[in-house]
Amino acid sequence: AIKNGYLKAYYQPVVWSKGRTLCGVEALARWIDPKYGFLSPGKFIPVLENNQLVYKLDKEILRIVCADIRHNMDKGLPVLPVSINFSRADFGVIDIVEVVNEIVDQYQVPHELLHVEITESALTNEVDLLKNTINRLHAKGFATWLDDFGSGYSSFNVLKDFDFDVLKLDMAFLVGFNGNEKAKALIKSVISLADQIGMKTLCEGVETDEQAK
Repeated sequence: AIKNGYLKAYYQPVVWSKGRTLCGVEALARWIDPKYGFLSPGKFIPVLENNQLVYKLDKEILRIVCADIRHNMDKGLPVLPVSINFSRADFGVIDIVEVVNEIVDQYQVPHELLHVEITESALTNEVDLLKNTINRLHAKGFATWLDDFGSGYSSFNVLKDFDFDVLKLDMAFLVGFNGNEKAKALIKSVISLADQIGMKTLCEGVETDEQAK
């Protein structure tokens, strides 16, 4: 699929809640196969993770993103920061910092335009390795996001022990949001808490004015 160009990066907008202006995008991996058609990530990512091959997919999406940014820069077109998600399975197979740094520099992309997302579930693995990875990414000028906060067992120790730049609330927070005062109170509290410790907050799956407010 990589060799034949079946993998594509789709870009999901990241919008400021105040003013509703575009401030970045998230790169999503999509696989469009000439025989099987449009494949859902839910079908191919677990298979790749279980066979420790997902790092090849993540590297290819990173390469595509950097190539797209480079193209826009060369054409004088606007560019935005792009976030890329790395699987927890990647950490035991590759040096993520070296991979990101090498590909970004190959395309001469400014480091501030590339943000690295790490899922909350990855933090249950090698704690020291992850702390070191985040510190090294910061040292090279890459912002880091805590992805899927609230999707599983969310420990506030994660916020205490890891220096992420952005806390990304899982869209599960918005399930049954309308009329659920507890959900609203929880979201408000998490945003306030993140703000107090110097983190920006992003919420996935916002689709209505009420959710945005």
